[in-house]
Amino acid sequence: MKLRHCYPVNHRPARLVERRQYYAALDFNRPIAWLRSKNDRAGNLLFSMDPGNETGYIRGKYRLKRGKLLNFTASDATELREMVLEYLPEDVYYDRNRYKDPDRCADCDRRGDGCWGCSELIGQELMIDIDPENIDCPNCGTLEDRVGSASMFKFCYICFRRAVEQTRALHKRLLLQGFKDLQIVYSGRGFHVYIEGRQAMLMSASERKDLATKLKGEGFAIDPWVTEGEARLARLPFTLNGMVSRICMPIEAEEIEELDFWHGKCFAPSFISAECIRKTAKCPREQERKREAEHEDR
Repeated sequence: MKLRHCYPVNHRPARLVERRQYYAALDFNRPIAWLRSKNDRAGNLLFSMDPGNETGYIRGKYRLKRGKLLNFTASDATELREMVLEYLPEDVYYDRNRYKDPDRCADCDRRGDGCWGCSELIGQELMIDIDPENIDCPNCGTLEDRVGSASMFKFCYICFRRAVEQTRALHKRLLLQGFKDLQIVYSGRGFHVYIEGRQAMLMSASERKDLATKLKGEGFAIDPWVTEGEARLARLPFTLNGMVSRICMPIEAEEIEELDFWHGKCFAPSFISAECIRKTAKCPREQERKREAEHEDR
């Protein structure tokens, strides 16, 4: 039985054939390079895939894996591509935890406090998650309203724009607090704000909880489970958010209010009907710079 989700226009679950189409064309060097650039990650990288637990779209031979997250390691783009094209997952995540031996931890069932107390753990990337379903909305209601309705993931243009505003405000607030190395990633529904650097990675669970409590107290609609470190997974940039058919993409804070996340070709995959994608929609500056560089090389 498939869950019914309430999404805005041209946001819908991606079917298996569409996931195959997207990932067959994806340059997997892009997510690998993004990961390698963070805190000098080396060696094998730890990933997780959701085969289709929310949408019910799962390859027939993997039906028995519904309800599970599939953990695996990959050292390069070729290995990652092979696994993703085999399973055609609904979602692809990477593990924010930093381990002494990722292979040893790949199949471990410890989570939360159990993970924090393990001698294999070095630290965890500090990330703050802002999703529209955590924002009170006159159309969609509160988070509690959503949980009691057809879908806790319900969102609309109103609460999404509020998520944009909150993300921009959070970025400014963190800069004022002295955090300089910040990154923002559009997750397909909301935004992930990363506080980079070794000092942030080595923050204790209690320090993370204090930060989450302060931000909640200041009115930011964050997911404290993520900030506190209980949730260790994050959506992998450049992969597909299979629940809404949007591309997870790094963006610049200065451009967040200008980008067209609803229709832009950088965020909407090609299988979303062309009439829903405006050619004038703005893309992240990273993409614009890349196109300009390619043009100059010709």
